[in-house]
Amino acid sequence: MDDKVKSSKLCSDEAAHFLLNKYGNGAPWIQHCYAVSSLATYLSKIFTSRYPVNIKFIRRASLLHDIGRFNTHDPIMHGVEGYKLLSGLGYTDEAFICASHILYGLNSSEAEQYGLPGNNFIPTSFEERLIPLVDFLVEHDRPVLLRERFKNLRRRNKNNNEFLSRLARAEQKAEALMNQLNSQFNISIEALSFSFFSKK
Repeated sequence: MDDKVKSSKLCSDEAAHFLLNKYGNGAPWIQHCYAVSSLATYLSKIFTSRYPVNIKFIRRASLLHDIGRFNTHDPIMHGVEGYKLLSGLGYTDEAFICASHILYGLNSSEAEQYGLPGNNFIPTSFEERLIPLVDFLVEHDRPVLLRERFKNLRRRNKNNNEFLSRLARAEQKAEALMNQLNSQFNISIEALSFSFFSKK
């Protein structure tokens, strides 16, 4: 049985932009959200030849993945805050992305530890797996190599042992998906990312 609660309310593009700007209130982190959404949308169009990708969902959900930063910049708790905000508004699919993009997913015991419902918040669909990968490929609002992003995350969170203890698992999942897609489509996602931002 699927642990995820299906969305009871459709989040439109307009609603996603409104929420991000309302809760972001001009903060620098919203530029990261726009950058992740743009890159995820661009890449997802490439993957439609082999996967039944919901591009509209990817665009909206990646726009909102960090909305919990309105309340905290903690590397784990911002996902929890985003989940609480969006699920309270009825946007449960987008809320799931907020929680599941953290460290490439939280199991049920980890979720409970951070104040989430005792469900698995593990990305399983293509969309749920792609968004955290793209998130790791964008540093602020610019492209970054995956290994550099994780190096920077370790440096910035050097005193957060709880986060660091789970970071290697996230890196392995991100690398695995990136390598899989590079091989399947005969591309370099990192090269495509740099090319995409160079044209903006």
